[in-house]
Amino acid sequence: MADVDATSPQAPRAPRNLAGLIPLALCWAAALLPFVLYLVHRSDAEQAVVLANFVKRWTLRVLITVPLAALVAAIVYPPFPAWLRLFADRTSTAWTVDRAPLQRALSELQHLETAQRHFEVAKLAWLRADLPLATTHAERAAALDDGMPQVQYLLGQVLFRAKQWRRAHDAFAAAERLEPGHAFGNALLHQARCAHLLGDRERARGLFEQHEREHGGGHRSNYWFGETLAALGVRDEAARKFAVAAKAPPQRLTAEENMFRALARVRARRVRAGGST
Repeated sequence: MADVDATSPQAPRAPRNLAGLIPLALCWAAALLPFVLYLVHRSDAEQAVVLANFVKRWTLRVLITVPLAALVAAIVYPPFPAWLRLFADRTSTAWTVDRAPLQRALSELQHLETAQRHFEVAKLAWLRADLPLATTHAERAAALDDGMPQVQYLLGQVLFRAKQWRRAHDAFAAAERLEPGHAFGNALLHQARCAHLLGDRERARGLFEQHEREHGGGHRSNYWFGETLAALGVRDEAARKFAVAAKAPPQRLTAEENMFRALARVRARRVRAGGST
C-alpha cells in the first residue's frame, strides 16, 4: 500500500462520459423549447412562428425517417432489433448508474492506494461505460495484487471490449487459474473466445469443450463455439451449435444473450439453405 496525494496520476478524477450525456442534453433541449419560443415570441411573434414551424417540420421528418430506417435495417440486417436492444440496454445502464459512488471511490483512493480500491473504481467506471478509466484502474489493481481473480476478470473484460485480444486472453486465463469457474464460467468462455480471435482455433475448441462440460451452454457460448468449429471446417458440428444457439428460450433473455441468439438464427438459416457457415 502507498499514500497517494490528490494530484496523483494513479487516482484521476472521473471524466465526463460525453456519450452518456447526449440523451440528457436532448431531454433538456426538448424541455427548454417552449421557454425559448416564449422568449422569441415576446420580441418577434412572426419569428416565433417560423421557428415553431421549423421545429415541427424536422420533428415530423425524424418521426417518419427513423422508423423507416429501422425497418430497412431490420430487413438488410435481421439481428438489428436485437442489436438496438443491446445498445439501448448498455446506454441506459451507463446513463442511469449513479456517479456519486464513483466520485467517493476516487476520493478514497486519493488518500490510500490499494488494489481493492482501484478495483472498486474500475468496476464503477465499467458500469458507467467509461472504458479508459476502467482500464487504467483495473491495470493498476492487477499491478498491485495479481492474485485477485475478480481484478483479472474485470481487466479481461475491459481489454476484450478494447479488442486487445492477447492481453484479454492472459487476464481471463489468470482469473480462471486463480479461481476455476470464475464468474460462472465466463472467464473460461472468454479465454476460449480470445484464443479463437488470436487464430488458435484448436486450442479454442478445447477450451469451449471444457466450458461446455463444466458449465453447460448458452446462446453466446454455442454461437462462439459454432464460429470456431466453422473456422476449423467442421461444418456439421458448427451447424448443430448454431441451431442450439438459435432456439427459442423458455424465458426472456438478457439483451446480450438475445443478440447472440439473433446472430445464430441468421447463421442457422444459412446452413439450412446450404450456404457457407
